[in-house]
Amino acid sequence: LAETERKVARTAANQLELMGSYSEYVFLQSQAQLYVMLRGRYSDIYDRVQEKISTGQWNVEGSAWVEPDTNITGGESLIRQFIHGKRYFREEFGCDTQIFWEPDVFGYSAALPQIMRGCGIPYFATQKITWGYNDGDPFPYNDFLWQGIDGSQVLAHVFHGYGYETSPKHLIEAWTGRAQRSDTTGLMLPFGYGDGGGGATREHLEYLRRAHNLEGSPRTRMAPPIKYFEDLERRRMTLPQYVGELYFQAHRGTYTSQARTKLLNRRAEIGLREAEFWTSMAAVLAGFSAPLADLDSAWKRLLTNQFHDILPGSSIGRVYEEAERDLSEVVALAGDVTRAAVGTLVTDSSGDAITVFNSLSFARRTLLTIPDGGGVTDVAGASLMTQRYEGQQLIEVTIPPCGWTTVRTAGLDEATPDAAVRISDSDVRALKSGAGWTLENDLIRATFNATGDLTSLWDKESASEWMGAPGNVFLMYKDIPRAWDAWDIDSNYASMPVALGQKAIVEVTAVGPLLACLSVTRQIHNSEMRQKIRLRRGSRRLDFVTTISWKEKHKLLKVAFPVAVHAEEALHEIQFGHVRRPNHASRKYDADRFEVPQQRWTALVEEGRGAAVLNDCKYGVNVTGNRIQLTLLKAAIAPDPHADEGLQAFTYSLTTWNGPFLDCAVVQEAYALNAPLTFTVGASAAPEASLFRVDAPNVFIETVKPAEDGSGDVIVRMYEAKRTWTRCRLQVALPVRQIFETDMLENQVRELDVREGRIVLEIKPFQVLTLRITVG
Repeated sequence: LAETERKVARTAANQLELMGSYSEYVFLQSQAQLYVMLRGRYSDIYDRVQEKISTGQWNVEGSAWVEPDTNITGGESLIRQFIHGKRYFREEFGCDTQIFWEPDVFGYSAALPQIMRGCGIPYFATQKITWGYNDGDPFPYNDFLWQGIDGSQVLAHVFHGYGYETSPKHLIEAWTGRAQRSDTTGLMLPFGYGDGGGGATREHLEYLRRAHNLEGSPRTRMAPPIKYFEDLERRRMTLPQYVGELYFQAHRGTYTSQARTKLLNRRAEIGLREAEFWTSMAAVLAGFSAPLADLDSAWKRLLTNQFHDILPGSSIGRVYEEAERDLSEVVALAGDVTRAAVGTLVTDSSGDAITVFNSLSFARRTLLTIPDGGGVTDVAGASLMTQRYEGQQLIEVTIPPCGWTTVRTAGLDEATPDAAVRISDSDVRALKSGAGWTLENDLIRATFNATGDLTSLWDKESASEWMGAPGNVFLMYKDIPRAWDAWDIDSNYASMPVALGQKAIVEVTAVGPLLACLSVTRQIHNSEMRQKIRLRRGSRRLDFVTTISWKEKHKLLKVAFPVAVHAEEALHEIQFGHVRRPNHASRKYDADRFEVPQQRWTALVEEGRGAAVLNDCKYGVNVTGNRIQLTLLKAAIAPDPHADEGLQAFTYSLTTWNGPFLDCAVVQEAYALNAPLTFTVGASAAPEASLFRVDAPNVFIETVKPAEDGSGDVIVRMYEAKRTWTRCRLQVALPVRQIFETDMLENQVRELDVREGRIVLEIKPFQVLTLRITVG
C-alpha cells in the first residue's frame, strides 16, 4: 500500500504533464481508494487532478472503491464496493460513474449483473477473460449482453489487454486479434503502462497523432470509455447474449492461496454484518448512538483488502502481514461495536440472566457456553439440558429469528447431573466399535476408521447409506504450476499424488445429551493435523474442526467426500444464490472447470435428497462424479516464499437431507456455521423478541444496517436463495412509519403497503430486494 501511494503520485504527475502538451489526451484512473491516497499525501498533485477532471482530460470512471476480486468477496461487500466508490466519485468530483472497470480480475461472478444494475451501473469492461494459456477454451465475444443468475443484464465489452502499445503494428494486431470478426465495428484500446502504474508516454501519444487515420491501420480516436458504451448502446438489440458466470480458465489457485487472509476476510464480513444489525436495532429500540464513522472506516479497510491481488493471495509477504493486521482490527472493532449495541438492549444486569442474540432470519438452535453453576432455565422457566465439554458447561438454546431470548442460570436447587458420565438412549453417542469409532444421534450414524476416514454415514430416516466410498479422506498433491505459482493450479496436479501416512490417534472426547466428539491427531506429510469431529443432537451436520501446522512447499491439500448421490452437475453457492457446474469433463469447457470458486457450500442433489460440504473460509472446490473435494491449503513460494506457513485453523462440515432441494436447510446450516453467537449478561425488558420474520424458508435477510445518509432509517436487504418465484410476508416488530423498496444505493423506488408492521412481497428467483424502513 505504501508503494501504491508513491506509484499513484508518480503516475498522476507524469500524466498531468502530458495533458499540457496533448490536449486530445484522456486518462482514466478507476479506483476511489487511490484518489484518497493521493489527496492525503500529495495534495498539490490532487488539486491539479481536480482541474483536469473539470476539463474532461482526466476521466473519473470505475465505480468501485478498488478493483475487487469477485470470486471470494461476499455479496454485501460487492455492493459496498459500489456504494463507497460511487459516493466518493459523486461527492468529490460530481461524477455519477456508469462503468464497472475491472480489467485484471480472476473471473467474474454471475451475481454481478444484478449487483451492478442495483447500483446504477449498466456497463462492464474487462480483458482478463481473454487469457487463454494452457489451452483454455477461447472466450467468443468482445461486445455482448451479460445476463446474471436472476436475469439482470448489463452491456459488456472485452478488450484484449490493459497496456497496449500504439504503433501501427500493435494497432493492427489488436484489431485483427479481436474475438468477433464479422459484427464488431470498434474496439476499446487502453494504452500505456498499467498493472503497476505509469500511464502513457510521449511515444504512445505521438504514435496516435500519426496513426489516427493512417492507411492500412484501423482508425483511432481518443475518448473516455463511456463514449464507447454510448456507441455500443445503439447496437444493443443486435448483440449476442452470454448467460452465467465469466469463468476464468486460469489462476485457480487464487481461491486458496494465503488462507489466513481469506479466513479473516470472512470473519470481517460477518463481524460487520453483526455490528450493523445490532447497531441499527439498538438505535431504534434504545437510542444507541451508532458509531457510523467507525463502521464506515472499517468497511473501507475491508474493501481495500479485497483488491484483486490482495484477497486472492497473489502478493508479496509484506502485503499479508498488513492485510492480516488490518482485517484483525476490523474484526475486533466490529466485535466491540456489537457488544456495545446489544448491551443497550439489556435493562436488567442481574448476574443470573443471559440474553442470547440471533441476527439470522430463521430460528436458530445452537449450543452456548455458559459459566459453571446450577441449573439453567429457558424463557418459559423450563429446565435446559447441560453438558460438560472441554472444561466448560454447554446448553442448547433456541433463539427466534432476528431477535433474542433469555436464559437464567439460577432457579434450580441442584446442578444438572454431569452428562459426560452417563450414556442413555437419548444421548449423542461416541463409541469405539472394533477397529473403528461411531458418532450417532437420532438421525444419523457415522462410522470412522483408524485414520478418521468416514467409512459409513447411515441415514436412519430413509434407512440408506450416504457414503459412496470413505469420506473425510485427505489428498495431497505436488503443486508446481508451470507459471504463476500463487495464482495457478495446473490441470495435471491430480496425476502427482503425495503419499500420506496412515497412522493416527483417535479418541472419544465427548459424549452426552447435546454433543459427541471424536479427536483425531495425525501427520499429513510434513505437517501435523488435529481434528475434532462433532455431532449434535437432532442434527444431520457433521463438523470437522481442524487445525494444521502447515510445513509444506509446493503442495496442495484437499479433503474428499464421495457421496451416494447421482447428478450430472453440482450446485455451488455464489453471492446471493448459486450456480450449477458440470461434475464431468464431457467437453472442453467442462474439463477446464477442474477447480472452481464457491462461497459457503457445494452440493450434489437428486430430486428427492442431497448432500453438501460447507465451509467457514474455504473458496476452492472441485466435484468429479460423486466426489466433493474441498481445497484446504496451498503452499506456493512465489511471490511470497513463506505463504501459508504456520498454524491454520478452519472448519468444514458435511450435511445431508431427504426431500427436495427447495425444502432443505443447506443455506441455514451454512449461515449457522459461519455466524458467531452474540450474548451478554443480563435481561431485556422483553425476555424474548423477534424483530423481523420472513415466512418463506428460501428467503433470507442478508443485511440490516443504518441508512448510509445518516437519517436513522433502517435498510433491510434480503434475497431468494433457491431459484424460485416466491410470495412471502415480512413481519417487522419496530415502530414503522413507512417502508420503501429501494435500489442497492438506498434510493427510493416505490412505497410499499404496510399493515400492522406486515408487508407482502413477491420476490423473483435469486432476486436481491432492498427495503428502507422509516421508524418513529
